Amino acid sequence: MRHPLLGRSLMSAVLCVVLTAACNADAPSPAPEGTPPAAAASASPAAPVGPPPECEAGVVSNPAKGGGSDLKVTILSQQGGGSGWNLALPATSVTSFPEFTGDGEASDFSASHTRAFDAGGAFSYDGAVIKLSLYNQRSSRLTIDDIRVVNKRIVCPPDGLLFLDGNEGDRFANLVFSLDAAAPVAREKKESGEVGTEPYFDHDAIEVESRDQTTVVLDMSGVRFAYEFDIAIDYSLAGEDRSQLVRRRQGPFRVTTPLCPSPGARSRLGEADVQRLKAQRYGLIRRRLSQVDSKGAYVYENVTTSEFIRSCPTW
Repeated sequence: MRHPLLGRSLMSAVLCVVLTAACNADAPSPAPEGTPPAAAASASPAAPVGPPPECEAGVVSNPAKGGGSDLKVTILSQQGGGSGWNLALPATSVTSFPEFTGDGEASDFSASHTRAFDAGGAFSYDGAVIKLSLYNQRSSRLTIDDIRVVNKRIVCPPDGLLFLDGNEGDRFANLVFSLDAAAPVAREKKESGEVGTEPYFDHDAIEVESRDQTTVVLDMSGVRFAYEFDIAIDYSLAGEDRSQLVRRRQGPFRVTTPLCPSPGARSRLGEADVQRLKAQRYGLIRRRLSQVDSKGAYVYENVTTSEFIRSCPTW
């Protein structure tokens, strides 16, 4: 079944793409960190290897260049997993964001998040919820045939600041991906929570009329490694197949793993994963508490990584 127009003024659809445990059928990423390209091609996709001690970036998998320009794509927002405003910064950029360390105030936290992702090399923490506006600039109907994770690679996890600003409510996800898979593909998730076994875009598509717009919300995560990646939107226009890449202003999207995984995520980690993730450290963790001060502003506290991990019930 093909979906009718998504994005008309009377009918706007939101697609949520989740990279979760439900996609265990997908193979894990085959490209070990630091593996030369020739060796990566022959590496077993069933045994990915994490970053080496020196933590060099891994080999790119699912390479794509795009080239299409028929869609005007706007990144409306990028949050952490579960729609929480949670992000992690590398040590090299922490001092540029005093509003996240408590040394300054932000007039607009949304703008601060955008600046962190665009200029600070920030990672969404424990998954990412990426909201995109897709506008068809052409005079013909455009059909989106696939949305893919491309140019993906394992990277060193951030080590500067973990900023946990809480959860403002979940969005229902009707598409499921897994960054831990070698080639993440969309699978449909029903309201019951059941996940389909067939790739979603094998039997569905998104049609956008001329000069019309649709919104997609991509909810993506991986439980084993930190990743960076681009998003490819494959579409057909006037009988021609094209592809367009989506990325941040100055680089790829970045996602890092949780310091305290959920029970479901913890059950999918091998012993090597556990030891690697438990060894991760941040220079500072700043998290929002439930109480507010006399001015009605949320109260934050600073904790060390060791204190945070000790309070984790799944380790």
